[in-house]
Amino acid sequence: MLIKRILIITEHGVPIFDYEEYGRDDEVLVSGLLTAILRFVEETEKEKLSRLLLEESQFLVISKESLIFIFQISDEMPGDYAEFVSNCMFEKFMKKYAEQIKAFNGNVSIFHDFQDRCKEILLECGADVVDVLIHDQEGRNLRAWCLFSLDYEPLIVRASAPNYNIDSFTIFQVLGKSVKKVTSKLANYSKGTCFHVTHNGNVIQTIILPHAIIITESLVEELKAKGIKQFKTRTAQQLIKIFTKTYTPDSIDVYNKSLVSTTTQKEIHEDQKLILDLFKAAEKGFQYLFDSPTHLQILNYNEKSYIYVKLINRTIIMEFNRTVSVSTIIERTKKLFEEAIIVKDDIPAAVLERQ
Repeated sequence: MLIKRILIITEHGVPIFDYEEYGRDDEVLVSGLLTAILRFVEETEKEKLSRLLLEESQFLVISKESLIFIFQISDEMPGDYAEFVSNCMFEKFMKKYAEQIKAFNGNVSIFHDFQDRCKEILLECGADVVDVLIHDQEGRNLRAWCLFSLDYEPLIVRASAPNYNIDSFTIFQVLGKSVKKVTSKLANYSKGTCFHVTHNGNVIQTIILPHAIIITESLVEELKAKGIKQFKTRTAQQLIKIFTKTYTPDSIDVYNKSLVSTTTQKEIHEDQKLILDLFKAAEKGFQYLFDSPTHLQILNYNEKSYIYVKLINRTIIMEFNRTVSVSTIIERTKKLFEEAIIVKDDIPAAVLERQ
């Protein structure tokens, strides 16, 4: 566990909040000990203690407005990320209880309802996801992953693949900015999740949280699609029929190479323009990182899904008025690209190439 303790005490050593998830019923003892250490350092070194190291963990200490915030973490937790989470937690506490702190008379029960908010803040900062990525096999199997603040400050950057191209993380920032821009402008925004999958098995997942952006990259051998060229000579109506049968979307459009026309000729709404901008931004990253002319992108938000399939000479865009699981979409895409599609060609290949 990356986080071992979240404790808030007064400048006199009185514990007023101890997060129950990590509590050990020794807050009075710990508060007294740490207060004594803090005072000793201030008197002897004439400066405040901000970090205390132990053999297998460390304490981050934030002093502000007559309170001391103590954040005990595992030595596996990156320092920049620990400071990010602890500062976020402290700011939220101070904002919520500023008046109660000024009029504090010893009644610590008034701070108890911060227990639920504390858990929410940890989730909003991605602490549970980061814990899995660092400790579980799932994280160790990734080629790379990184976590940024919403201001795109890199908090954690890790790569396990040999000779990994560090420029990838610049592209990750571009993808994170694009997803954030789209999800923040869409109606009823809470958070957005976007997957980018190349036909060579590269999978990039972007998760936008209220306080952080998490991006992971993996390489999945069984996702490598084979039958891509067979779609090059299909007409728009044939593509619609094939993809509708496989994915059953609520709406589907086929665009030419430059995304300037659609087979259904319907008006493109502002939401769809934003989503197209996201997908096109990601496409530049694919060309830079993977040299991949064909790929799949999935955006989930607010119980809706958009699927973007970039073929060699056309683009398929599908909209779902429901959330579709990424595993379902990937499985269907894999099946579609591996099957030999037998349809009657209405237009010769040479004519399609000139379109």
